[in-house]
Amino acid sequence: MSENNVWYLPGPFHRYEGDVKAQAKKAGLIIVDANVTDSRDGAAEKTPTAKLKPEWSAKSEKTGPETDPKKMNVEDLRAWLTSKGIEYDANALKPDLQALIPAE
Repeated sequence: MSENNVWYLPGPFHRYEGDVKAQAKKAGLIIVDANVTDSRDGAAEKTPTAKLKPEWSAKSEKTGPETDPKKMNVEDLRAWLTSKGIEYDANALKPDLQALIPAE
């Protein structure tokens, strides 16, 4: 088996049509939530196709980008923290970054 066997897919996985975990297993891949890590070590070159369920894609089209920092993905949360002048560890995981969000 190739060393590059990781499928980085933004979670949550239940928002995709079909069973993406089963697709990953069938393809011999390990599935990792791309929202919780910046690393792309071992990323597979060829991955199964994952299509969002209509209710999830319609939601993102209607509402636009997430504005609540507690609900943002890691990349957007880091940009938000930077825009607010809040320093963070570049290797911090999502829960650690969320802990830096000031109480309102």
